[in-house]
Amino acid sequence: MLHSRGASERAARALLIFVTLVWGATFTLTKESLSVLPVYAFLSLRFGVASITTLGLAVAARRRSSAWKDARTWVVGALAGLPLAASFLLQTEGLRTITPGLSGFLTGLNVAMVPVLASAMTKRRPDARTGWGAALACTGLLLMCAGMPLSGRTQGIVDTILCAACIAMQIVAVDRWAKGLDAFAVAAVEVWITAVLTFAAACVAGQWTSLADMNAWVQPVTCMAVLVNGLLGTAFALWAQNWAQKRLSSAQTAITFALEPVFAAAIGWMSLGEAMTWPEMIGGLLIVGSMAVAPA
Repeated sequence: MLHSRGASERAARALLIFVTLVWGATFTLTKESLSVLPVYAFLSLRFGVASITTLGLAVAARRRSSAWKDARTWVVGALAGLPLAASFLLQTEGLRTITPGLSGFLTGLNVAMVPVLASAMTKRRPDARTGWGAALACTGLLLMCAGMPLSGRTQGIVDTILCAACIAMQIVAVDRWAKGLDAFAVAAVEVWITAVLTFAAACVAGQWTSLADMNAWVQPVTCMAVLVNGLLGTAFALWAQNWAQKRLSSAQTAITFALEPVFAAAIGWMSLGEAMTWPEMIGGLLIVGSMAVAPA
């Protein structure tokens, strides 16, 4: 039984590492696509693709699952979907003025926020290894941010820090209320809620005309960004997170997600030529080290 549980936790951790790799790539893809589409229009397309995908899978699996009849699935999905939608709106808005690497580093601050939120909700202190893992990850994030030029990027930085707080809320909500529920169903509801809110944001901001511009749709950078972000970075990633969090705590999930800025920086360096300094490299190693310290 213990061996089976350990194997399940390792599989969950490996799946989340793959998700962070995908998310690391989405920073660069999103940054490039924003040269073609405005923020909310892009997010509407991203979550439109994710919604169609999850809806198709939900219809196909309807007869095999009673999850859709459980009101808790809809309630938990909606509660987790609200901060999720806010996180994507804030993060993508921030990417207009900051680099993919910096966005990844600041988003990773949710590592420090999750244990605090989880402890406040459960009234239990995180264990020592989780605390040390979070401390190492936060130290790494600070080093990776050290020396970066911040002039003219204040609004983007504030937006992205608020994004990190929203991600922390979503992780804690899933950890607190989604255990025992169908992982795919909860993730699907999160996607649908986010799709509705991003489309509403596009309409309110007057960006709906961009959604009707087929020339923007067929741009290679747009197609690649929407498909990778929508299919892998959203539909698959949210299912994977919900599945993994049945086997890992919210703190363990957040520490694993701390790898996201490492991948974002590496991919930004390879694709956009963003330079990596020694502090950034050491910070990345500390974040990787936090994975070994935190309980698996």
